[in-house]
Amino acid sequence: MLGLEPYLKRKPKALSGGQRQRVAVGRAIVRKPKVFLFDEPLSNLDAKMRVSTRTEISKLHGRLGVTMIYVTHDQVEAMTMGDRICVMKDGNIMQVAEPLTLYNHPENLFVAGFIGSPPMNFFRGTVERTGDRLTFVEAADGAAPLRLGLDEALSRKGAGQVGRPLILGIRPEDIQDVPPGGEADPARSAEVKIEVVEPMGAETYLYLDTGATSFIARVRASNRFDVNRRLRIAFNVSRAHLFDVASEQVLK
Repeated sequence: MLGLEPYLKRKPKALSGGQRQRVAVGRAIVRKPKVFLFDEPLSNLDAKMRVSTRTEISKLHGRLGVTMIYVTHDQVEAMTMGDRICVMKDGNIMQVAEPLTLYNHPENLFVAGFIGSPPMNFFRGTVERTGDRLTFVEAADGAAPLRLGLDEALSRKGAGQVGRPLILGIRPEDIQDVPPGGEADPARSAEVKIEVVEPMGAETYLYLDTGATSFIARVRASNRFDVNRRLRIAFNVSRAHLFDVASEQVLK
């Protein structure tokens, strides 16, 4: 299960740190405990072994049906392995929920920025009222600010915060490029500068800049992007969140 068969005849001193870590996991498994306490058990493993061992621990959990308390700083491990996740900061519980609840409905800035890879983008600014509509206006310090029209749900949450400093959070996959000649809602799109392009194979990460805020978009890999060029992008504001600057709590 742990890939240790080739090393069974070795003395402990002849094992690497990662191999010793796997031995420790195996010693816990064979005891058949009622509760497993894992404290970053995969931290010394290489990337490939970390993925396979993570899968084996998940299979073991399903097979044994035993409670496992698993401590990790790796949010990918937490998201892929946990039935419920307790996110902590400085010894304080930030939020306890199922993985997708944490991802889609973070309670505060820390959880929003910690869960997800690449992390959620944050824009500082204020909410302005134009007629019966609310618009988020980026704090741009002299540059042309990003302006995003809020949907009905966000408008309801921000109605009592008009003029106050807020933070708008939106995930990279909720920002998409607009092809030349393509259509996009003018109230929820903007032209920005491409700073870095990272091809990931199935998708591409674009590091963009509004002039005041640097942020990331996760877009289709089929399109070609050039650094230092201008690009029109569209924001799916229905997936965005508003956070209070002082308390860092999400607006509900």
